[in-house]
Amino acid sequence: MSQRLAFRIVFVLLLVVVIGACAGRRARNTMPACSVPAAGACKGCRITCPADQTPKCVAGQGDADKCDVPASCTCG
Repeated sequence: MSQRLAFRIVFVLLLVVVIGACAGRRARNTMPACSVPAAGACKGCRITCPADQTPKCVAGQGDADKCDVPASCTCG
């Protein structure tokens, strides 16, 4: 195997790896997400859903001492 052929093979393999990494990064960035901040004594939440599911976030309800309805973050 000549050096020129070996260089071409390495170059093509490197190109495939770079393109694959960019495609994976783009897919992760398009995943739907939502978040709810903390409200009084209720903790906040954050969720990232698969591309085919829709996130649903509902804020918690309560005062500084008690959380009556906790926040929820789900995929549907």
